[in-house]
Amino acid sequence: MNSTEYSADRRDIQFVQKELFPMDQLADLEAFKDFSPDDFAMVVSEGIQFAETVFGSINVSGDQEGTHLVDGKVVTAKGFAEAWKAYSESGWMGMNNDPKWGGQGLPRGITVGVQEALFGANPALYVTAMLTSGSAGLITTFGDDEQNQLFSTKMISGEWGGTMCLSEPNAGSAVGDITTSAKKSEDGSHYKIKGTKQWISGGDHDMAENIIHLVLARIEGAPPGPKGISLFIVPKRRLDDQGNPAEDNDVTTVRVEHKLGIKASPTCVLEFGTNDDCHGYLLEGEQRGLAQMFKLMNEARLTVAYQGLGSGSGAYRNALAYARERVQGIPIEQGKDQSAPRASIVLHPDVRRDLMTMKAIVEGVRGLIYGVSYYGDMAHFGPEETKGYYSDLVDILTPVAKNAGADNGYEVVRLGIQVLGGVGYTEEFPLAQTLRDTKIASIYEGTTGIQALDLVTRKLTLRGGEMYQTLLKEFNTLTPDQAKTATTRQAIESWQEHVESLSATVASLGNLATELGPREGVFNATEVTVFFGDVCSAYYLLKSAVIAEQRLEELLGSAEADREKARENEEARFYFNKVKTAEHYTYQILPRGWAVAAKVRSRNFAALDALLEE
Repeated sequence: MNSTEYSADRRDIQFVQKELFPMDQLADLEAFKDFSPDDFAMVVSEGIQFAETVFGSINVSGDQEGTHLVDGKVVTAKGFAEAWKAYSESGWMGMNNDPKWGGQGLPRGITVGVQEALFGANPALYVTAMLTSGSAGLITTFGDDEQNQLFSTKMISGEWGGTMCLSEPNAGSAVGDITTSAKKSEDGSHYKIKGTKQWISGGDHDMAENIIHLVLARIEGAPPGPKGISLFIVPKRRLDDQGNPAEDNDVTTVRVEHKLGIKASPTCVLEFGTNDDCHGYLLEGEQRGLAQMFKLMNEARLTVAYQGLGSGSGAYRNALAYARERVQGIPIEQGKDQSAPRASIVLHPDVRRDLMTMKAIVEGVRGLIYGVSYYGDMAHFGPEETKGYYSDLVDILTPVAKNAGADNGYEVVRLGIQVLGGVGYTEEFPLAQTLRDTKIASIYEGTTGIQALDLVTRKLTLRGGEMYQTLLKEFNTLTPDQAKTATTRQAIESWQEHVESLSATVASLGNLATELGPREGVFNATEVTVFFGDVCSAYYLLKSAVIAEQRLEELLGSAEADREKARENEEARFYFNKVKTAEHYTYQILPRGWAVAAKVRSRNFAALDALLEE
């Protein structure tokens, strides 16, 4: 590991997938019967290696070169097309896709280990690949056999790219306001699509010979608002009788957006039907588009969380390596003794606190995100009697995980720049680019505020709050008596106090909405979602600490292992730090939840009264 190259945290990923969650047992489920635990381990290991060596090697150069629109066609950065081809031919594009149409059919709880690394190594490239496999998955779910044969198989193989086209210049998150239209052709074989779509990741590029757009549009005569929207398959190039790309389909790339980060990602403005001859093919049925697209959106929201995690993990490892290398200053315990040997900055308390905060956030978020991925596998493929339980956990934790990954990942990168000091603010070190690249995660697939609204106005109220009660049941599986040391026992007790505070805060939000109105009820929704993320992250870290204490007892004969004994054994060091990480999060990060609770209790809504609109 060094301070200028990306590397994934293999050891912690292994811990989460094998010890924190019983993911090896996924191989016992019917859906994954063709895999063994060894297969799972090999996939993650090889995927991380691919991410580091192939995707990672062109991340900086891609940022420097960017993408360009030349004669109406997007030209990607040098090496991107070759990396795309290698990715596709190695089978990574179809990791989670249906084997019936050429996918690998792997569990998401396993492939998240690869996806974290791909996003950490090169988010600009991976976002286009991620949307391609996701769009193909949407067609396999809602399309007929002919559509899957024509489109999904080529997307899963990586021969063709894929996008989702929701936003328009005047309709972003308010998807029901879209104006893109669809008119059925006279012979009924297709629809004529007409409209403009904006912020389309992978909207055009030279990495694939065709691009399949999934376009939301309103059929003539359909009602206004979200319920009147349908979803269409719109290829960049139409297909001939053999299913091969032929003539252009009246899809025009207007421009490539000039962005703060992910500059090598071809984010496009697309015009459909400039010449009134853009052919689209209805997916499943009329006026079902929003429900169909939300399946992909929910998957993408969790996948975007992987981006924040991958970036944050890489930034922590870069900063830790630099802090160990960089010699600066005298240890504070040496006072003003100028003859004292200079110390690596990793020994200075302020730097050490920043590094530990980075580590704790990353590992807490990893537990949360991998957990939701594992719960998703169990909700879809696990025993019938537990599907409802895991489905509730996925539903309530998806907006929490998206925000925790995106926002906390960005915060970790910011702290990493602080650890590096002046050099962190230069492009010679990777964190400046990582900071720019990571910011988009809190905007992608619904902003932080929109995720918070989803949590507060939907997930916490559906079925009388049953989803939250399911989450509390999950929390109740962690108790102080599971700890082997007083320190961890006290940390769990402290965390339980925060769970009680969160529950009281959730109840307060409901009271505000009832007594004062919906605006007041959602005023602090974003911060309450942060509170959720912190409580959940602490939960997974403390569960990890309980496991780590058991391992320390096995390795060293005592769960109360001191620093010197743990230092002598690599595995003991890992587990010792697991315990300390949970402790740090509980007492140094989790307490910010008290401030959120105080804000909600204050019932102060000055921002709603201010004359900002004047």
